Amino acid sequence: MHTGRRSQWMDKGTSKDRGDEERTSYFKIATVVLTYWTISITMVFANKYLVGSPQSKDDISLFVAWFQCVVCVIFISVFTRVGQKCTDMTPPTFTIAIATNRQMLTLSCLFVGMLTFNNLCLKYVGVAFFQVARSMTLIFTVILSAVILKKYASLQSVLCCFLVIAGFFLGIDQENVAGTLSVQGVGYGIVTSAFVSLTGIFTKRALELVEKDSVKLTFYNNLNAAILFIPLVIVSRQTSVIFDPVRLWDSYFWFAMGLSGMFSFLIAWASARQIHYTSPVTHHVSNNVKSVLQTILAVLYFQETKPLLWWFSNVLIITGAFLYAVVKIKEEKQAQLLQEESKTKNGSVAP
Repeated sequence: MHTGRRSQWMDKGTSKDRGDEERTSYFKIATVVLTYWTISITMVFANKYLVGSPQSKDDISLFVAWFQCVVCVIFISVFTRVGQKCTDMTPPTFTIAIATNRQMLTLSCLFVGMLTFNNLCLKYVGVAFFQVARSMTLIFTVILSAVILKKYASLQSVLCCFLVIAGFFLGIDQENVAGTLSVQGVGYGIVTSAFVSLTGIFTKRALELVEKDSVKLTFYNNLNAAILFIPLVIVSRQTSVIFDPVRLWDSYFWFAMGLSGMFSFLIAWASARQIHYTSPVTHHVSNNVKSVLQTILAVLYFQETKPLLWWFSNVLIITGAFLYAVVKIKEEKQAQLLQEESKTKNGSVAP
Protein backbone atom coordinates (compact mmCIF):
# COMPACT_ATOMS: atom_id res chain seq x y z
CA MET A 1 0.00 0.00 0.00
CA HIS A 2 2.71 2.43 1.04
CA THR A 3 4.80 1.38 -1.95
CA GLY A 4 1.94 2.31 -4.34
CA ARG A 5 1.55 5.75 -2.76
CA ARG A 6 5.30 6.32 -2.86
CA SER A 7 5.41 5.46 -6.59
CA GLN A 8 2.49 7.86 -7.24
CA TRP A 9 4.36 10.66 -5.45
CA MET A 10 7.49 9.84 -7.46
CA ASP A 11 5.50 9.93 -10.72
CA LYS A 12 4.02 13.30 -9.77
CA GLY A 13 7.46 14.63 -8.90
CA THR A 14 8.91 13.36 -12.18
CA SER A 15 6.09 14.90 -14.26
CA LYS A 16 6.53 18.18 -12.40
CA ASP A 17 10.28 18.16 -13.15
CA ARG A 18 9.56 17.46 -16.81
CA GLY A 19 7.10 20.34 -16.90
CA ASP A 20 9.67 22.67 -15.36
CA GLU A 21 12.30 21.51 -17.88
CA GLU A 22 9.90 22.10 -20.80
CA ARG A 23 9.02 25.59 -19.55
CA THR A 24 12.73 26.39 -19.15
CA SER A 25 13.43 25.05 -22.64
CA TYR A 26 10.61 27.12 -24.20
CA PHE A 27 11.83 30.20 -22.34
CA LYS A 28 15.39 29.69 -23.65
CA ILE A 29 14.15 29.26 -27.22
CA ALA A 30 11.90 32.34 -26.99
CA THR A 31 14.77 34.39 -25.52
CA VAL A 32 17.22 33.30 -28.23
CA VAL A 33 14.73 33.98 -31.05
CA LEU A 34 13.80 37.42 -29.69
CA THR A 35 17.49 38.24 -29.24
CA TYR A 36 18.18 37.31 -32.87
CA TRP A 37 15.25 39.42 -34.10
CA THR A 38 16.28 42.42 -32.00
CA ILE A 39 19.93 42.34 -33.06
CA SER A 40 19.19 41.76 -36.75
CA ILE A 41 16.49 44.44 -37.08
CA THR A 42 18.46 46.98 -35.02
CA MET A 43 21.52 46.46 -37.20
CA VAL A 44 19.57 47.09 -40.42
CA PHE A 45 18.05 50.33 -39.07
CA ALA A 46 21.44 51.45 -37.69
CA ASN A 47 23.12 50.80 -41.05
CA LYS A 48 20.38 52.73 -42.86
CA TYR A 49 20.99 55.69 -40.57
CA LEU A 50 24.75 55.47 -41.15
CA VAL A 51 24.82 55.11 -44.94
CA GLY A 52 22.04 57.66 -45.42
CA SER A 53 19.94 58.02 -48.56
CA PRO A 54 20.58 58.81 -52.25
CA GLN A 55 19.96 62.47 -51.43
CA SER A 56 22.84 62.49 -48.92
CA LYS A 57 25.73 64.55 -50.29
CA ASP A 58 28.35 62.25 -48.73
CA ASP A 59 28.91 58.53 -49.29
CA ILE A 60 30.55 56.74 -46.36
CA SER A 61 29.34 53.19 -47.11
CA LEU A 62 32.90 51.80 -47.39
CA PHE A 63 34.08 53.52 -44.22
CA VAL A 64 31.06 52.18 -42.33
CA ALA A 65 31.87 48.63 -43.48
CA TRP A 66 35.56 49.03 -42.53
CA PHE A 67 34.73 50.44 -39.09
CA GLN A 68 32.27 47.62 -38.41
CA CYS A 69 34.97 45.03 -39.19
CA VAL A 70 37.45 46.75 -36.85
CA VAL A 71 34.92 46.97 -34.00
CA CYS A 72 33.91 43.34 -34.59
CA VAL A 73 37.54 42.15 -34.21
CA ILE A 74 38.00 44.19 -31.02
CA PHE A 75 34.68 43.00 -29.61
CA ILE A 76 35.51 39.34 -30.27
CA SER A 77 38.88 39.72 -28.52
CA VAL A 78 37.28 41.32 -25.45
CA PHE A 79 34.12 39.18 -25.39
CA THR A 80 35.98 35.86 -25.59
CA ARG A 81 38.43 36.87 -22.87
CA VAL A 82 35.62 37.87 -20.53
CA GLY A 83 33.69 34.72 -21.44
CA GLN A 84 36.76 32.60 -20.74
CA LYS A 85 36.41 33.37 -17.03
CA CYS A 86 32.79 32.17 -16.94
CA THR A 87 32.72 29.44 -19.60
CA ASP A 88 35.07 27.24 -21.61
CA MET A 89 35.23 29.87 -24.36
CA THR A 90 38.72 30.23 -25.84
CA PRO A 91 39.93 33.60 -27.22
CA PRO A 92 41.08 33.33 -30.85
CA THR A 93 44.84 33.52 -31.41
CA PHE A 94 46.24 35.01 -34.61
CA THR A 95 48.07 32.65 -36.94
CA ILE A 96 49.49 34.10 -40.15
CA ALA A 97 49.16 30.75 -41.95
CA ILE A 98 45.37 30.74 -41.43
CA ALA A 99 44.91 34.44 -42.20
CA THR A 100 46.81 34.16 -45.50
CA ASN A 101 45.38 30.80 -46.53
CA ARG A 102 43.90 30.93 -50.04
CA GLN A 103 40.46 29.79 -48.91
CA MET A 104 40.38 32.32 -46.06
CA LEU A 105 41.52 35.15 -48.33
CA THR A 106 38.91 34.18 -50.92
CA LEU A 107 36.20 34.25 -48.27
CA SER A 108 37.43 37.63 -46.97
CA CYS A 109 37.38 39.15 -50.47
CA LEU A 110 33.83 37.90 -50.99
CA PHE A 111 32.91 39.23 -47.55
CA VAL A 112 34.26 42.68 -48.49
CA GLY A 113 32.16 42.62 -51.66
CA MET A 114 29.08 41.53 -49.73
CA LEU A 115 29.40 44.31 -47.12
CA THR A 116 30.17 46.96 -49.74
CA PHE A 117 27.19 46.26 -52.00
CA ASN A 118 24.91 45.54 -49.05
CA ASN A 119 25.53 49.06 -47.69
CA LEU A 120 25.18 50.58 -51.15
CA CYS A 121 21.87 48.74 -51.62
CA LEU A 122 20.62 49.99 -48.25
CA LYS A 123 21.64 53.54 -49.21
CA TYR A 124 19.52 53.54 -52.37
CA VAL A 125 16.46 51.58 -51.19
CA GLY A 126 14.27 51.90 -48.12
CA VAL A 127 14.37 49.44 -45.23
CA ALA A 128 10.88 48.21 -46.18
CA PHE A 129 12.02 47.27 -49.72
CA PHE A 130 15.46 46.04 -48.61
CA GLN A 131 14.32 42.44 -48.16
CA VAL A 132 12.79 42.33 -51.65
CA ALA A 133 15.88 43.91 -53.26
CA ARG A 134 18.07 41.17 -51.75
CA SER A 135 15.65 38.29 -52.33
CA MET A 136 17.63 36.82 -55.26
CA THR A 137 20.05 35.27 -52.75
CA LEU A 138 18.16 31.97 -52.89
CA ILE A 139 18.27 31.91 -56.70
CA PHE A 140 22.02 32.52 -56.79
CA THR A 141 22.52 29.85 -54.10
CA VAL A 142 20.79 27.26 -56.28
CA ILE A 143 22.68 28.30 -59.44
CA LEU A 144 26.12 28.62 -57.82
CA SER A 145 25.71 25.36 -55.86
CA ALA A 146 25.18 23.60 -59.20
CA VAL A 147 28.13 25.38 -60.88
CA ILE A 148 30.68 25.26 -58.04
CA LEU A 149 29.61 22.35 -55.82
CA LYS A 150 27.92 20.26 -58.55
CA LYS A 151 24.86 19.97 -56.29
CA TYR A 152 21.76 20.19 -58.43
CA ALA A 153 18.36 21.32 -57.15
CA SER A 154 15.26 19.13 -57.36
CA LEU A 155 12.13 20.11 -59.30
CA GLN A 156 10.38 21.08 -56.06
CA SER A 157 13.24 23.40 -55.11
CA VAL A 158 13.17 25.04 -58.55
CA LEU A 159 9.41 25.65 -58.24
CA CYS A 160 10.02 27.37 -54.90
CA CYS A 161 12.59 29.59 -56.62
CA PHE A 162 9.97 30.65 -59.19
CA LEU A 163 7.80 31.92 -56.33
CA VAL A 164 10.70 34.06 -55.10
CA ILE A 165 11.42 35.36 -58.62
CA ALA A 166 7.75 36.25 -59.12
CA GLY A 167 7.72 38.13 -55.80
CA PHE A 168 10.96 39.93 -56.70
CA PHE A 169 9.65 41.28 -60.02
CA LEU A 170 6.23 42.09 -58.59
CA GLY A 171 7.92 44.06 -55.80
CA ILE A 172 9.98 46.00 -58.36
CA ASP A 173 6.84 46.73 -60.38
CA GLN A 174 5.00 48.03 -57.31
CA GLU A 175 7.95 50.23 -56.29
CA ASN A 176 7.92 51.64 -59.83
CA VAL A 177 4.17 52.30 -59.66
CA ALA A 178 4.67 54.11 -56.36
CA GLY A 179 7.46 56.19 -57.92
CA THR A 180 10.02 55.06 -55.33
CA LEU A 181 11.95 52.55 -57.44
CA SER A 182 15.73 52.92 -57.47
CA VAL A 183 17.17 50.92 -60.37
CA GLN A 184 20.64 51.48 -58.94
CA GLY A 185 19.52 50.16 -55.55
CA VAL A 186 17.97 47.05 -57.13
CA GLY A 187 21.19 46.48 -59.09
CA TYR A 188 23.22 46.68 -55.88
CA GLY A 189 20.73 44.29 -54.27
CA ILE A 190 21.21 41.70 -57.03
CA VAL A 191 25.01 41.95 -56.75
CA THR A 192 24.70 41.67 -52.94
CA SER A 193 22.62 38.51 -53.37
CA ALA A 194 25.37 36.95 -55.51
CA PHE A 195 28.05 37.83 -52.92
CA VAL A 196 25.88 36.50 -50.06
CA SER A 197 25.49 33.17 -51.86
CA LEU A 198 29.21 32.90 -52.66
CA THR A 199 30.13 33.86 -49.09
CA GLY A 200 27.86 31.11 -47.77
CA ILE A 201 29.45 28.49 -50.04
CA PHE A 202 33.05 29.45 -49.22
CA THR A 203 32.28 29.82 -45.49
CA LYS A 204 31.72 26.06 -45.28
CA ARG A 205 35.15 25.47 -46.80
CA ALA A 206 36.92 28.02 -44.60
CA LEU A 207 35.39 26.52 -41.44
CA GLU A 208 37.64 23.48 -41.87
CA LEU A 209 40.68 25.74 -41.36
CA VAL A 210 39.51 26.82 -37.89
CA GLU A 211 38.19 23.44 -36.70
CA LYS A 212 34.59 24.55 -37.41
CA ASP A 213 34.84 27.31 -34.81
CA SER A 214 32.44 30.04 -36.03
CA VAL A 215 33.81 32.66 -33.60
CA LYS A 216 37.38 32.09 -34.81
CA LEU A 217 36.23 32.24 -38.42
CA THR A 218 34.42 35.54 -37.77
CA PHE A 219 37.60 36.89 -36.16
CA TYR A 220 39.88 36.03 -39.10
CA ASN A 221 37.32 37.04 -41.71
CA ASN A 222 36.72 40.49 -40.20
CA LEU A 223 40.43 41.02 -39.55
CA ASN A 224 41.28 40.33 -43.19
CA ALA A 225 38.33 42.42 -44.36
CA ALA A 226 39.44 45.37 -42.20
CA ILE A 227 42.84 45.30 -43.94
CA LEU A 228 41.35 44.86 -47.43
CA PHE A 229 38.98 47.81 -46.90
CA ILE A 230 41.81 50.28 -46.13
CA PRO A 231 42.91 50.94 -49.75
CA LEU A 232 39.25 51.11 -50.87
CA VAL A 233 38.42 53.71 -48.22
CA ILE A 234 41.52 55.77 -49.08
CA VAL A 235 40.91 55.68 -52.86
CA SER A 236 37.24 56.63 -52.41
CA ARG A 237 38.35 59.57 -50.16
CA GLN A 238 35.70 58.73 -47.56
CA THR A 239 38.13 59.44 -44.70
CA SER A 240 37.93 63.18 -45.45
CA VAL A 241 34.16 63.00 -45.05
CA ILE A 242 34.45 61.31 -41.66
CA PHE A 243 36.89 63.87 -40.30
CA ASP A 244 34.59 66.71 -41.14
CA PRO A 245 34.16 68.65 -37.83
CA VAL A 246 30.36 68.26 -37.85
CA ARG A 247 30.46 64.45 -38.13
CA LEU A 248 33.66 64.03 -36.11
CA TRP A 249 32.00 65.38 -32.95
CA ASP A 250 28.60 63.79 -33.56
CA SER A 251 28.32 61.43 -30.57
CA TYR A 252 25.09 59.84 -31.84
CA PHE A 253 26.77 58.97 -35.16
CA TRP A 254 29.75 57.29 -33.48
CA PHE A 255 27.45 55.48 -31.05
CA ALA A 256 25.54 54.02 -34.03
CA MET A 257 28.86 53.09 -35.67
CA GLY A 258 30.06 51.25 -32.58
CA LEU A 259 26.69 49.57 -32.09
CA SER A 260 26.57 48.29 -35.67
CA GLY A 261 30.14 46.97 -35.38
CA MET A 262 29.32 45.13 -32.16
CA PHE A 263 26.13 43.74 -33.70
CA SER A 264 28.04 42.43 -36.73
CA PHE A 265 29.52 39.85 -34.36
CA LEU A 266 26.40 39.36 -32.25
CA ILE A 267 24.27 38.55 -35.30
CA ALA A 268 26.56 35.61 -36.12
CA TRP A 269 26.52 34.51 -32.48
CA ALA A 270 22.71 34.84 -32.20
CA SER A 271 22.23 32.84 -35.43
CA ALA A 272 24.46 30.05 -34.10
CA ARG A 273 22.61 29.99 -30.77
CA GLN A 274 19.22 29.91 -32.48
CA ILE A 275 20.25 26.94 -34.62
CA HIS A 276 21.71 25.24 -31.52
CA TYR A 277 18.48 25.53 -29.50
CA THR A 278 16.12 24.81 -32.41
CA SER A 279 17.11 23.57 -35.88
CA PRO A 280 18.26 24.96 -39.25
CA VAL A 281 14.69 24.96 -40.63
CA THR A 282 13.38 26.73 -37.51
CA HIS A 283 16.17 29.30 -37.91
CA HIS A 284 15.07 29.82 -41.52
CA VAL A 285 11.43 30.23 -40.47
CA SER A 286 12.51 32.63 -37.72
CA ASN A 287 14.49 34.65 -40.27
CA ASN A 288 11.43 34.89 -42.52
CA VAL A 289 9.23 36.02 -39.62
CA LYS A 290 11.91 38.56 -38.71
CA SER A 291 11.85 39.88 -42.27
CA VAL A 292 8.08 40.37 -42.06
CA LEU A 293 8.41 42.18 -38.73
CA GLN A 294 11.28 44.30 -40.09
CA THR A 295 9.19 45.31 -43.13
CA ILE A 296 6.16 46.23 -40.99
CA LEU A 297 8.30 48.24 -38.56
CA ALA A 298 9.98 50.08 -41.46
CA VAL A 299 6.64 50.99 -43.04
CA LEU A 300 5.33 52.26 -39.69
CA TYR A 301 8.53 54.07 -38.67
CA PHE A 302 9.01 55.87 -41.99
CA GLN A 303 5.23 56.40 -42.30
CA GLU A 304 5.01 54.78 -45.73
CA THR A 305 1.86 53.60 -47.51
CA LYS A 306 2.12 50.43 -49.55
CA PRO A 307 -0.50 48.93 -51.94
CA LEU A 308 -1.88 45.41 -51.52
CA LEU A 309 0.17 43.98 -54.41
CA TRP A 310 3.37 45.31 -52.80
CA TRP A 311 2.58 43.29 -49.66
CA PHE A 312 1.69 40.29 -51.83
CA SER A 313 5.19 40.41 -53.40
CA ASN A 314 6.67 40.05 -49.92
CA VAL A 315 4.34 37.13 -49.21
CA LEU A 316 5.48 35.35 -52.41
CA ILE A 317 9.17 35.78 -51.52
CA ILE A 318 8.77 34.62 -47.92
CA THR A 319 6.54 31.67 -48.91
CA GLY A 320 9.01 30.56 -51.59
CA ALA A 321 11.98 30.79 -49.21
CA PHE A 322 10.11 28.91 -46.48
CA LEU A 323 8.94 26.11 -48.78
CA TYR A 324 12.48 25.79 -50.17
CA ALA A 325 13.81 25.24 -46.65
CA VAL A 326 11.14 22.61 -45.96
CA VAL A 327 11.96 20.80 -49.23
CA LYS A 328 15.70 20.80 -48.43
CA ILE A 329 15.10 19.39 -44.95
CA LYS A 330 12.93 16.59 -46.38
CA GLU A 331 15.59 15.79 -48.98
CA GLU A 332 18.31 15.68 -46.34
CA LYS A 333 16.22 13.32 -44.17
CA GLN A 334 15.60 11.03 -47.15
CA ALA A 335 19.32 10.99 -47.94
CA GLN A 336 20.12 10.08 -44.33
CA LEU A 337 17.56 7.24 -44.38
CA LEU A 338 19.05 5.87 -47.60
CA GLN A 339 22.54 5.97 -46.07
CA GLU A 340 21.34 4.15 -42.94
CA GLU A 341 19.56 1.50 -45.04
CA SER A 342 22.69 1.05 -47.14
CA LYS A 343 24.84 0.61 -44.02
CA THR A 344 22.34 -1.88 -42.58
CA LYS A 345 22.32 -3.94 -45.80
CA ASN A 346 26.10 -3.90 -46.04
CA GLY A 347 26.36 -4.93 -42.39
CA SER A 348 23.97 -7.83 -42.84
CA VAL A 349 25.74 -9.06 -46.00
CA ALA A 350 29.22 -8.82 -44.49
CA PRO A 351 30.52 -12.19 -43.06
